[in-house]
Amino acid sequence: MDGTEGHLQVKFLAKDFNSDVLPAGITSIPASATANEFNALLNATAADNDDNWKEVSFDFVIAGVLFRGNLQNFIVDNNIAQETIIEVECILRQPAPEPDQDIQHEDWISGIKTTADYIFSTTYGGELTAFSHKGIKLGSLSFGEDPLKCLDVLTVAEVQCVVTGSQDQVITLSKIQKTGKNLSFEPWQVYRGHERSVECVSAKSDGTRIVSGGFDAFLKVWNTEDDGKTEYSKTDAIKRKKTNTVVKTPMVTLQSHKDAVVGVEWHPLNPKQVVTASMDHNIIAWDLELAGFVTRLNGARAFTSLSLNPTNGLIVTGSTDNKIRLWDLASQEGAMVKDVFHGHNGWVTGVHWSPENMNQFVSSSFDNTVRMWDVRSPKAPLYDIIAHEDRVLTVDWSIRSIIASGASDNALKTFRVK
Repeated sequence: MDGTEGHLQVKFLAKDFNSDVLPAGITSIPASATANEFNALLNATAADNDDNWKEVSFDFVIAGVLFRGNLQNFIVDNNIAQETIIEVECILRQPAPEPDQDIQHEDWISGIKTTADYIFSTTYGGELTAFSHKGIKLGSLSFGEDPLKCLDVLTVAEVQCVVTGSQDQVITLSKIQKTGKNLSFEPWQVYRGHERSVECVSAKSDGTRIVSGGFDAFLKVWNTEDDGKTEYSKTDAIKRKKTNTVVKTPMVTLQSHKDAVVGVEWHPLNPKQVVTASMDHNIIAWDLELAGFVTRLNGARAFTSLSLNPTNGLIVTGSTDNKIRLWDLASQEGAMVKDVFHGHNGWVTGVHWSPENMNQFVSSSFDNTVRMWDVRSPKAPLYDIIAHEDRVLTVDWSIRSIIASGASDNALKTFRVK
């Protein structure tokens, strides 16, 4: 580094590791310093204090933003005063997700849900399949030729189930049955009421309710419990396979969207609320007790997907303009859009928050990639995950250790997160 250049006063801070690795007090840092040079300084300081130190990689947060580029440009871009002492929070760098399983299917993959024990997928060929985390097929069920578009996993009356939505307008709740190491699916309840393809489903955490959205622009609420009003019948719930099922109509139908509802989730902090995203450019927060919407947010382009942060309720959305946006329903001042994330070169088809890290989420896109993001770094992803040969249609991060993606190359890929 040039000894004649300007210097800035920096104080390093740590929350998630021993602060002995940090330079003590205030440090004078060249204005041209980069994150790599910060890393070299911290590792050198740690090695001086600990003979057994093994080099690690850090990331740095300044004024709530992940440090990228050089220090001088960064503080100018983020309107940080140069005359003050700059506080730098040091965090252990998230390792890159490691490729794990490559699970081939017979058709495009439309939905994925990972649980502590299994990976479930739906395809455009109408098949629901269960796999082990090692990619071993454990069981499947064909719903006929109509594409399955979405799924969720829930527990109803202590029975583990999968709910699927289909292009044929039908939603099916199937029991998961275990025989030895294998699984099978038994259709149990059939929900009829949508007038066009069902695009998204979400189960309430207690398993008592399911919500769904479709190309008919409706949000529908379904009761999984026995309400005494249900019609029990022998029905063609699964084509070519007669089975005793329960046929139900929706408890509530809500209409305010003008185009397809493509994303729906229960609000993690308010069990009375559900949030939807639509191709009509709107996000709506609904109060199911009032049977109406409480908040409407208007976007610039058609939405394709949404995910609610399990810790704070912040929303990330994917859109047809290749961008990801961060929204705050609770914002009382300023814009509801808190940030825009740039990097994809095609429609963003899916987004999913980390189940544990409130700052991280993943996305999938028609540009054949999956990307891992940190909300403190909107200008560039943490990692580009390049594994598919065609458009990535869906992504899941339901458990901390596994990111799973499905694409029109008929492959379900998993990546291990450390």
